Amino acid sequence: MTTTVEVVDDGPVRTLILTGPMTLNALAESTANALHDEILRAERDDSVHALVLTGAGEHFSAGGDAEGVLRANDRPDDDALLRFMRAYQRAAKAVWESPLPIIAAVSGVAYGGAFNLAIACDLVVCSRNARFCQVFLRRGLVPDFGGAFLLPRIVGMQRAKALMLLADEIDAVTAYEYGLVNVVVDTPDEARIHALGLAHRIAADSRLAVSLTKRLIHQSASGSFPSALELEALSQTMVLGSNTARSAFEAFRER
Repeated sequence: MTTTVEVVDDGPVRTLILTGPMTLNALAESTANALHDEILRAERDDSVHALVLTGAGEHFSAGGDAEGVLRANDRPDDDALLRFMRAYQRAAKAVWESPLPIIAAVSGVAYGGAFNLAIACDLVVCSRNARFCQVFLRRGLVPDFGGAFLLPRIVGMQRAKALMLLADEIDAVTAYEYGLVNVVVDTPDEARIHALGLAHRIAADSRLAVSLTKRLIHQSASGSFPSALELEALSQTMVLGSNTARSAFEAFRER
């Protein structure tokens, strides 16, 4: 059974649930396409201010769907394989570049592409049973879902090399120590509840200001300090001209 993406709304927060428990929510090509489409659909919906990404049942995701990978290997040419990979890249790009804040709630396995999908999110909450692994080399593959870009920026070059070249599994506590997750809670249900709470906290703020803050942070990883200051000035000008900022400043002044 191919993993689907279930959608649940809770006020301004939309939860996207990877749903394929029989395969540990493995990421098929169709799953990646559905995730991409649901993120873009949420961005077009002005009532949605934040997203939570999680897996159904006890696990986040086992990573790439093995049957799908084998079928991809049977495709007639390299162009077909490249189109297969583009589906996963589009999903990773949608998560990373979304103007909406995305909080991952991780439990059980987060292997391979699912590991990288989680760290592409803005915040990560995990339960104590969470297990992370850059399993690619064990399968004769290279990292995907943007992992080679994301992981060194979070844990540093040497630690990223160790995680990817040795392909060792790490537990929730180690992931927290490495800076891969923000919060560790006891159970999968608590992880989802905590992630939902964080999403609601962020959703209460200006949608525009949150989006621009994400952009400023991402830009800082590759730009210069002068370019960061310029983008900061342009962004602040945009939010200062909004009714939300005016109301917030007036409320602050009246305290």
